[in-house]
Amino acid sequence: MATREREAWIVAACVFVTLFLVWGGGVNTGPVFLPPLLKYFGWTRAKVSTLGSAGALIAGVCGPLVGWLVDRIDARRVMLLGAIIVGLGFLAASRTDSYSALLAANLTVAVGVTAATLIPASLVIASWFGERRGLAMGLTFAGTSLGGAVMIVVANKAIAFGGWRAGYVAMALPMLLIVAPLVLFKVRGGPLMHAAEPTVQARPAPVEIPGVELSEALRTRSFWLISIAEFFYACAIGGLLVHLVVYLIGAGYTATFAASSLSMIYLMSTLGKLSIGPSADRVSPRAVLSLVFGGAALGTVLLMAAGHGVLLAGFIVFVGIASGTPLVLLPLVFIQSLGLKRLGSIQGVAGIGATIGAAIGPVAAGRIFDVSGSYAIAFSVFAVMWFGAALAIYGCLPLEEEVARLHEVVAKVEAATG
Repeated sequence: MATREREAWIVAACVFVTLFLVWGGGVNTGPVFLPPLLKYFGWTRAKVSTLGSAGALIAGVCGPLVGWLVDRIDARRVMLLGAIIVGLGFLAASRTDSYSALLAANLTVAVGVTAATLIPASLVIASWFGERRGLAMGLTFAGTSLGGAVMIVVANKAIAFGGWRAGYVAMALPMLLIVAPLVLFKVRGGPLMHAAEPTVQARPAPVEIPGVELSEALRTRSFWLISIAEFFYACAIGGLLVHLVVYLIGAGYTATFAASSLSMIYLMSTLGKLSIGPSADRVSPRAVLSLVFGGAALGTVLLMAAGHGVLLAGFIVFVGIASGTPLVLLPLVFIQSLGLKRLGSIQGVAGIGATIGAAIGPVAAGRIFDVSGSYAIAFSVFAVMWFGAALAIYGCLPLEEEVARLHEVVAKVEAATG
């Protein structure tokens, strides 16, 4: 194995650990904290859901800034700061006694997760790998769901042992003791992110990275279709997973079984990333992601009959695969349609749609339950959203076509202005 290839895989392994702990602990464990918070504070489900939704909103606000930063400075610094912020946010959450304080702590965690995970991680991996980019993305981003499966168990055990406060402490320590040092010493951008600095002996021509500028991306069809798909995806998966544990408990399952079902979803997500992610190296990521979203629509329908074990298993398979696979495939769709040149900035701005969806989904599902006593309406809407996301992704265009369309627009404007 060549030195550069070995270094690339070492970086990928470190990013995997980062996603495993930061995303797995900072995002995926939220539903486990919902039942003890409901019991301790006596809040409604809609109110508790706003904690995660507010976090999603602040993440969306920070997303474009994070994208801008990783396009222009060392991604390692952004990830390092993010990991530290997540750890401090969880420690603050463990000491709260009011809704406002817990909300502030959740907002802090959300800011840190945004800075430490998806945007910088996808850019770092894309900059190290070319032909096997799908494989590298799949293996690395498996850390989000595999971390979720493991960290859910850790959080659940910590909560059972010492309450929800101990659970938050258990989530904080790995961020400060493992992730921060790992990112500081091992993670850095690859050769496609930073062109070699010219020397006195040789001044190579600048490397031209394929892709469009952010201002150009905003005028493309693919950018807006991906943004719509991200909104639908985030709204559906957020609403489903945040309420899954309490939904299954209400359907007659034990709390342990409900938490285990959530862990199984993240295990299926890991399997999806490891198997479907590499397929994007051979098949269009756009087609693969459309199929994944279509399967999630079917899985959501199955959830409404969760009393039948076989149908619940079908939900876990289809939605489990769809819960995390987009984290691998969406960056590849961005690259396929808009290029690598401004991947961080474009992802950050397009992620606003995901932010709005992630904020709306859990609160809307909680509100619907509080009013109707059932999740049936919410789950039906989420199934339609999955299908809409599939259609949106399928309608994206390759980079060459988007560039050609941009040139046509410029030519028409120039002709009109004389």
